Amino acid sequence: MDKITDDKAGKKAGLIAFPLEYAGPDTYAKAFEGTDYGLVLDDDGETGYLYVTTAGFQEVLDEMHLYNAGESAPSSGERLYFVWNPALLKAGVYFKGRYQAIVDFGASTACCRGGNPDPDPSGWCRSSHRWDPRMLVGLTFGNIEE
Repeated sequence: MDKITDDKAGKKAGLIAFPLEYAGPDTYAKAFEGTDYGLVLDDDGETGYLYVTTAGFQEVLDEMHLYNAGESAPSSGERLYFVWNPALLKAGVYFKGRYQAIVDFGASTACCRGGNPDPDPSGWCRSSHRWDPRMLVGLTFGNIEE
């Protein structure tokens, strides 16, 4: 997977976007080098879920519902991005012009546009999954979106 960095005038801030082309229902995964973490976007043709995983994708730490088919699902050929900030241990899934989900691995928190499902109270995630624009800090190339 190629990557796009925010290297401006030789000053690297550390934000990396890993682009991929959505090719329809499938599993799209990204492990973040040098960490124990990864993200898996699983689209079965009816729903799209984001799984917060260990780097080897063997253990699911958390899950969030991103879309139902026909709603805000990506279109075939659309560009999606796994965006990663290694300094903050934060990642997001970006498509349709905005972040759809954000995970802060360091704080064990996560949010998504739909806010569902509620995380397991005894699980990895310490926050609700309700969208929180403050989670965008450290994951934007420019303006912060709501």
